[in-house]
Amino acid sequence: MNRRKRSTSSPRMSADQRRTSILKSTIACISKFGFWGFTIRDVAEAEGMTEAGLLYYFKSKEELLVKTLEYADIINAEAIAKRLGISEETDISDGLCYHGNFSLKTLTTATVEVNVSRPQLVSLYIVLQGESLEDKHPAHQFFLDREQKVLHDYAYVAKRDRLENPDRIALQTLSAMDGLQLRWLTGGKTMDFVDEWKRFINIIIPD
Repeated sequence: MNRRKRSTSSPRMSADQRRTSILKSTIACISKFGFWGFTIRDVAEAEGMTEAGLLYYFKSKEELLVKTLEYADIINAEAIAKRLGISEETDISDGLCYHGNFSLKTLTTATVEVNVSRPQLVSLYIVLQGESLEDKHPAHQFFLDREQKVLHDYAYVAKRDRLENPDRIALQTLSAMDGLQLRWLTGGKTMDFVDEWKRFINIIIPD
C-alpha cells in the first residue's frame, strides 16, 4: 500500500519545473517520515513517476536531501525579505541583514510570521535538525553551517541596533525561537506563535 497519494499534477513540465515539484514533494515526505524514514519511492509516487525517473534529476537520496534544504532556505529567505519590504530584484544570497535598516525585533518577528504560514517547512527543519545531531547524518554539516550563519546575521543586526553583547543576544534570540517553534508544533499549532514571540523578544530586548 502506498504511503502517499499519487500526484495529479501535469506530467508536462520543464526540467526546472519538475525539479521544483520534486523538491516540494520531498519537503512533505521528510516532514512526515524524517530522512531515515522517507524513501525515493515515496517521492516518486507523490510525483507520479518511477524511481529511475526521479534519479534522473537527483542522483541519490543524499543529493535530494541537500538540494531540498537549499531550496527550503531560498524560498524561506525570499518570503522573509518580502515581508521586510526588500525588493524582489535584490540579491539576498549574502544574507538579509545587509539589505535594510530593520531591527532585530523586526527581523525575527518577520521570520516567525513567515514560519507560521509554512508549518511544513518548520517541521522539515526541526525533524532534520534533531536527526542531524549524529555526525554521520548527511545534513549534519548543513545545520552546523546554517546555525552559524543565522547567529552571525542576528549578531550583525543586534550590533547595528547598538545592543550590548550582540553575540549573546543572537544566541538567546535563536534559542528562544527554536524552543517556541517546537512548542508550537507539538501543541498542534494552537498557540499564537507570533504573539508569544513578540512578548518573548521584548523580554530579551526591552524597549
